[in-house]
This record gives sequence, structure tokens and C-alpha cells, in this order.
Amino acid sequence: MTAERTWRIFLGSFILLIVSYFIYFIRYPTWQFFSNIEPIFALMFLSYFAVFLVAIILLLKDSKKSLSIVFKNNSSFMIMAGLFLALIYLGVFYLTSFGLGSSIELGSFPNLQGYENYSVYSIPSVLVLYLLFSLSGAFSEEVAYRGYIQTRISAKYGVVVGVVVSTLFFSLQHIHVFQINWISQFLQNQLIHVVLFGIFTGYLFYKSKENIWSVVAFHVLLNTFSVLVPIMISHSFWFTFYVAEIISFAVITLILHYLPPKNKSF
Repeated sequence: MTAERTWRIFLGSFILLIVSYFIYFIRYPTWQFFSNIEPIFALMFLSYFAVFLVAIILLLKDSKKSLSIVFKNNSSFMIMAGLFLALIYLGVFYLTSFGLGSSIELGSFPNLQGYENYSVYSIPSVLVLYLLFSLSGAFSEEVAYRGYIQTRISAKYGVVVGVVVSTLFFSLQHIHVFQINWISQFLQNQLIHVVLFGIFTGYLFYKSKENIWSVVAFHVLLNTFSVLVPIMISHSFWFTFYVAEIISFAVITLILHYLPPKNKSF
């Protein structure tokens, strides 16, 4: 394998990352022009749609697969498994957090934490746009990072390298490089979740024989839950969040590992 070919294999991954950062660079400064939250959610939905389009172009160009193959459901059982594992993750995470002394309480509906300074036209409009943003984000990210990057890298270097590389770019994509204060908060509060999330969904994607809908189901349910069930956790110690995350992902990874594969489509 020549150096040029190796470089080209990773080119699409860097293109997706650059597109994401370019969108952040354009998106966040525009927030100062809005006093209502609905335009912000609409803007974020459109930005994820742009990432999705780039991922589709790269899939068609580099994988040489038709979209019908990429989005084929080869196992409805694995889609249900993705939903089941998302529920298990949530249950274990909250139980572990509570067991470690963290306090748990319900917040506002829908969960608008981080957007409290913005007014709303109406709660229904906020809810619809927030869900569209959350669902499009989950779908676009899985198509880009598992459907494209993991598939492409795994085909050349094996599954382990594919999962690691897709997780790396998935994690980098979540770092809003133009917000210095946010980077510090991300490294402290979100990095371990994003990394473990990427590794698990990469394994789920492999276990489901590259069924994109299995990882979309897992991701969508977690995003939807965060919008519809705004549970607030105050961790008793700085490390309880990390412990709860590690235990939760370890549990669902073990369950997935011993889950009998079923390839029957319904």
C-alpha cells in the first residue's frame, strides 16, 4: 500500500471534520442576532443536514456502494437491541449516580439547559425544533462516523482500527474549537462520555454487521430522552460522573458481547 493511498483513505475523515469546524465557525457567531431559541435550533438542524450531505457524497464516492445498501436494514433484532441497550445504559447510569450519593431531580420540560437566556415563541415550536435538531444530529453523526469513516477504515485496517479512528474523529467533532471556555468544560464534563459512546456504537455497528439503523436507534433514543425527560444530576464528587459512565458503558458492552447474533429481517 503506497503512502498516497494511505493518505487518501483518511482524506474523507478530515473533510468531515473540517466541514464540522467550518460550520461551528459560522454558526455560533450568528447566535447574537437571535433573541428566541427557535431560530437557533433551526440553524443547528440545518448544520447537521449539511454534514449529512457531505457524508453521503463521500459514501457514494469512496465506498462505491448504493445508498440502498448503506441504509439496508439487515436485522430488525439489532435495531431493537440498540433501543434496549440505550434503556439499560440510562438505568445503570442513574442508579449508579444515585448509589454514589448524587442528587437527582427533574428540570423544566423540554430540557433547555444552557439556553435559559433565550425567549421562546411557544413550547410546542421549541419542542418540535429541538427534537428535529436532536434526531438529525444523531442520524447525521452515525452516517458520517460509523457509516462512512468506520466502514472505510475497517475495510483497509481491520475493525479495531476502524472503531478507534471513527471514535477519534467523532470526539474531535464535538470540540467547538472556536469557544475556548467551552473546550475546558468539554474536557472536564463530556470527553469521557463522547469517547466511550464512540467506542460502544462502533462495536454495536460491527456486531450488527454494519446495520446503520442499530446505532441510529441507540443514539436517537438517548437524544430523545435528554429532551423529553429532563433529569438533572448533581454529582456528590467530581469522579462520580466518570465512575457512572464507565460502569454504564461496561454493562451494555458486556450485554452486547454476549448477545446472540440474529440476522433475520422482519
